[in-house]
Amino acid sequence: MITNLDDKLASEVESAARARGLSMREFIRMALRRAIDSPVPPGGPARFKQRVHDFGTHIESPWTLLADIETEEYVLKYGRK
Repeated sequence: MITNLDDKLASEVESAARARGLSMREFIRMALRRAIDSPVPPGGPARFKQRVHDFGTHIESPWTLLADIETEEYVLKYGRK
């Protein structure tokens, strides 16, 4: 029995090895080899990526937005006709 694994993990490894007709030692050796040989994506493991959409305005503060809305150019472009 492997002494460095907790009981639950050891029993799962033993069960998976038995299902494949391997000894625990060979099963662990193959799993480690597969993990080492598998390519790691650039930048490390995959992580959550936030998608950002530009709605055409950049709001640094509410006052910036108000200043943009009050300009004559904005009124001419978006004002009621």
